[in-house]
Amino acid sequence: MTWHTPTGDRCLVGEEAELIRDSLATMVQELASCRETDEPPWEYGVTLFDELTWQQQLAVLDLLAKNLLCPTEDTLELSGVNEAAVAAVYQNVAQQIELEIELHPVAPSEFRCRWRQAALDAYYENEDDEIVRQEALIQDIDEASAFDMDAGSCDVDRWRWLIDLLADRVLWDRDFEMVNEVIDAPPEHAAALRAALGIEAGYYTAIAPDPSDCEVDSLFESLELLTRSKPR
Repeated sequence: MTWHTPTGDRCLVGEEAELIRDSLATMVQELASCRETDEPPWEYGVTLFDELTWQQQLAVLDLLAKNLLCPTEDTLELSGVNEAAVAAVYQNVAQQIELEIELHPVAPSEFRCRWRQAALDAYYENEDDEIVRQEALIQDIDEASAFDMDAGSCDVDRWRWLIDLLADRVLWDRDFEMVNEVIDAPPEHAAALRAALGIEAGYYTAIAPDPSDCEVDSLFESLELLTRSKPR
């Protein structure tokens, strides 16, 4: 399949794919606003992604959408930028849930728990319930708390924990979070740290695509098609 996950090469399907489509769609809307206003892009708390220009973010998100949501012959390189972008997509879900909780008292009933329900649907849509149970145990969370979560819960920490579990199904680790420590270290120390963690030499220095103005229009069109919800 297309993304090199801890459980094998695959592309996302079902509710898991729908959640990522929705997240990508909202991020693309934000980037469209950047084009119109010249404002800097929204920050997701993921350094390697947040430091990109909005044009670069757009190009990386297009790569992710094609490789996470569509079957391809090869898997996308697990560079720091690419994995940071995946983390940003999941961070966006967490941020949307936080906003949803904040607006819960005044939101229309049909939208009140939209993101939270989508996250739960993605989490529980798993053929092997044992995987879900093991995730709960690894995270030192009582097994019952994972299975008893309700879409109406306003516990932000619990939702962030759940989104981290979903992200862990796609991301191997969080090496991209160590970019400052590795880049700022003396060369010999940086090399030793990369070797200890099994990080390739070019992991942090891989360059994100930098599309031209003409290419930006095509990227917006591509992402509009890729993030369109599929019939259930």
